[in-house]
Amino acid sequence: MSIKTVIQNSKLNNDFLNLANKAQENVSFWGNCYITIPGLKGTAPIDILAAHVITIVQQQHFEYSREERNIGSLISKKIDQIYRTNDCRFKKCNILTRLFYFLRNLPDRISGGFRTFPPRNVSSTRWLWSNRDGLLFRNVFNFYTKEQYEKEFGRASEDLWSSGFAGQTKHLWLSTRA
Repeated sequence: MSIKTVIQNSKLNNDFLNLANKAQENVSFWGNCYITIPGLKGTAPIDILAAHVITIVQQQHFEYSREERNIGSLISKKIDQIYRTNDCRFKKCNILTRLFYFLRNLPDRISGGFRTFPPRNVSSTRWLWSNRDGLLFRNVFNFYTKEQYEKEFGRASEDLWSSGFAGQTKHLWLSTRA
């Protein structure tokens, strides 16, 4: 089965965590950053894991069980590690690979330059995941809906993030343990 199919059909559970933990990043000569997973066919864009977590979070309306929250936090850490490792690998690439990467991502750079300051130099998925000021999807598992917060910690204080995450429709409270 292909990596893309397996990841896109994954839920926020241990199977998805195992997939993320097996993921190996790489950079092609043509400047394409991708992942492979032993036992699965093909390659997938490096952003596929982060994009899928963002999609799951939006579909679940930012509400998860304690187990999903713990698994999501572990997956988030693994995605961050994959991005860091890929950044180190990319720094060691030759000038042609860097040029091809730049050209491949030029549309994202141009569109992001008009909407963000400083201009983004990564894909829009990675920007949502880890490069925005304040609300980062990689930290989304530290936020609770009011009902979840009150169940977990008691009365909800006035310190909340009322908006900001793409797809957010409810107010979210930041965990005191974050």
